[in-house]
Amino acid sequence: MPAMDATMNDPVRELYSERRYPDLSHPVTDISRLWVSARVAGLGRLAEPSHCRVLEFGCAAGQNLLPMAERYPQSDFTGLDFSDTAIRKARQASYEAQLQNVRFEAADLEHWRPSHPCDYLIVHGIFSWVPDSVKTRVLDLCGQVLSDNGVVCISYNTLPGWSLRRDLVPLVKALAGNPVAAGLGDTVESVAASLAEMAGGTTAHTANVQAICRDMMRKGPTVLPFDDFAPVCDAVYFTEFAKWAAERGLRYLGEARLQDNLPDGISPEAYHKLAPLAADPVLLQQTLDLLSGRTHRNSLFCRVDAAMEEGVTTAVVMHFAAGPGPVELPPVDNPVVSLFRQLVADASPSCVPVQALMERTAERLGGGWEPAVHSRELAKWIYQAARLGGIELRAEPLSIRGQTMPTPRLSPLNLHFAGQGRPVVDARHFPCRYPDGHQGLMAKMDGTLSYEDLAEQAHADFPELDFHRWVAHLAERGIVL
Repeated sequence: MPAMDATMNDPVRELYSERRYPDLSHPVTDISRLWVSARVAGLGRLAEPSHCRVLEFGCAAGQNLLPMAERYPQSDFTGLDFSDTAIRKARQASYEAQLQNVRFEAADLEHWRPSHPCDYLIVHGIFSWVPDSVKTRVLDLCGQVLSDNGVVCISYNTLPGWSLRRDLVPLVKALAGNPVAAGLGDTVESVAASLAEMAGGTTAHTANVQAICRDMMRKGPTVLPFDDFAPVCDAVYFTEFAKWAAERGLRYLGEARLQDNLPDGISPEAYHKLAPLAADPVLLQQTLDLLSGRTHRNSLFCRVDAAMEEGVTTAVVMHFAAGPGPVELPPVDNPVVSLFRQLVADASPSCVPVQALMERTAERLGGGWEPAVHSRELAKWIYQAARLGGIELRAEPLSIRGQTMPTPRLSPLNLHFAGQGRPVVDARHFPCRYPDGHQGLMAKMDGTLSYEDLAEQAHADFPELDFHRWVAHLAERGIVL
């Protein structure tokens, strides 16, 4: 993960001096979603993404921070990273995209001091991958840099779920390239593939081994050296992490993704039995980690003295914009909810203000709409559906045409990314990779060439490419404008 501190041990420093951290945006850190998750948790006065101050530790070449800076021109963004090379690359991208609201600084955390508080602090992929002294410094800064009602999103590996992966890594290393294990492969990825096949997945343990090995294969040689196979790759119990945060005046709010507050693999009946543990949130979370085998968290913390509100009210839900989520929810035996769901689906791939969706629902129902009853009913359903992943909630509307324009174009930032062979970033902050060579075609989408001209160029350069389907996909993701 992005290198940050001059006190790092030599292997960590050597890794970041010899290899380039992959260009990635991290959807879980999208401040539009962080605002929703913090509001749902009761942090009522967090600055809205459209007018806020954002700081990222370990920004690398800016792939995560720059798209948000482009999206919110009235907000202020600052990225820090230990690598001079990465910072120069980030600055060049901001210059080419003509972004005036973002700055990048080459700095190590040991000597860096904050000049002003921030509303959103992003610490993604650092904590578990740096020595203990840097871990301490990161947490100290989290306690120092937040505004009165600011929030930090920090990721880390968790126990006991990470323990099997921790034990598999040295075994895979020992087997890779070992003459006596030649039949298993000569790279960590090929060894992981062999182990996944041999495990079979017929028991709980072998299924776990298989899943971990397949995840290693998915990450591949660009990510693994910075993740599972990094010189430092630690895990921590949630109870311990929460204790360290509390010692620095931080309060746990919840997970950055709403649905991660209900980890997979736990039945509704189990959640019902665990409900009394809500009185001790830290103990509840550690119990959930044990039952689910969760290996990684993206947690939200605020200052312990931040102004908090109780419950998720209808008024709070009305502040959000909603769209379809990644999880298909079962049908409901409620005509009001069913109509609302259909209106959300009709708006896809955009996200529409919840208030507007409720007004459309009321118009369709006519005299059957009971404002006090149905608005509360829908607000409750929206909250529960979002926690299950069936509804996407954002701080602001997201307008995606979903149709190809006569002269397709990318945003200035994505145009620069394509020209540099970097992944472009879609409207939901997800990275979009493409086959080698296609970035040259995307780099031509500056609004000066017609759709027909681009199609002709695509046919000449990539005859195997279904250009119409490809551009339609980019339009649905809000990449082609």
